Amino acid sequence: MREASIEASCVRYAVQRGVWPIKIWGGPTGEPDRGFVLPGHLFWPVEFKRPGGPLRPRQKVRHAELAVLGIHVMVLDNRAEFVWWLDTLLADVVD
Repeated sequence: MREASIEASCVRYAVQRGVWPIKIWGGPTGEPDRGFVLPGHLFWPVEFKRPGGPLRPRQKVRHAELAVLGIHVMVLDNRAEFVWWLDTLLADVVD
């Protein structure tokens, strides 16, 4: 399955759950593919990959730079994992 197909499916699911997806454009090389705005002012950055697809060196550097700021990018390569994480994050917001 292609990265774009996984991303599109995940974005559709997020919208169905009331989450606002943001395509990240124009930043430094290595930025995550999408950010998702969840209730409670939460922002969830996600890097989508094809199944088993590796991060490029610049992505590793950028994700490490964001981690220093307390922003942890999740790297996902399948819809099932995305659904589980999103549902878990939304359950934590409601609790």
